[in-house]
Amino acid sequence: MNYWFIIHDLLAYSQHKDMIGNIVKTTGVKQPKYSLFAEIEKGDLIVYYATKDYVVTGIFEVVSDIEYLPNDPYWKEIMVYKIKPILTPPPAKYLNFKKLVKESKVNFDLIPNKKQWGIYLQGKTCILLTESDYLTIKNALSNSTYLKSIDKIKVIPTKWHVEHGQDTPKIKGKMGRHQEAVMKWKDEEEKKFGLFKPDIKTNTVDLNEILPKSVWLKENTKYVDGLAKLEIGGQPIYQSIIEVQHRGSKEDLCVRVSIIPDN
Repeated sequence: MNYWFIIHDLLAYSQHKDMIGNIVKTTGVKQPKYSLFAEIEKGDLIVYYATKDYVVTGIFEVVSDIEYLPNDPYWKEIMVYKIKPILTPPPAKYLNFKKLVKESKVNFDLIPNKKQWGIYLQGKTCILLTESDYLTIKNALSNSTYLKSIDKIKVIPTKWHVEHGQDTPKIKGKMGRHQEAVMKWKDEEEKKFGLFKPDIKTNTVDLNEILPKSVWLKENTKYVDGLAKLEIGGQPIYQSIIEVQHRGSKEDLCVRVSIIPDN
């Protein structure tokens, strides 16, 4: 298992909290532009760093092999890994990585020269972390000295998003109706079975993750807002799906509902 420092931004995090990505080398070629990205493996742990805002959103486990998305709604043609949270800061907080780096008592193998710390991250999507650096960041996630309130952060899109990504509505400290509904559903699902916690994905779940492989959609991929699955002893016990639509096409919503199997 390896530890990775993943450099994205808060706009990407708001679009896909369950993914990390890197654009393809050239159109139609299923290889990441940044070759080191392809060396990440299922089971590795990542530190999710949002550049421009200088914060860490948490530590995540890579739960898939590398995948090719030909036309993601936000990231367009891209190579991705699915991730799930392992450790995050307290609610409504992020880790102020810039403050942590500048702390005189803290040293990073990743950053030999603190005065020019930014140059070690420039132009990179991922960096291999030493265990020492990983543990330093992990321990800081619960230290109030280095935490920053989300409502004090102004989300700044990176050059990548300007050139390659698809914009989303401006992120605000207060959630919109759509996200509120998804988070309410998520909270209810997490509490439904007591000690047994379902695996929950939110924010753009590919319907092919729900459908039997024999009926996978090969074109015009559809997405839903959330999927909760509970397995005990390797046996599927429970599944819940949420799709929130307070605007947009009723016809498209009906298509999504009709595709999902009734089980």
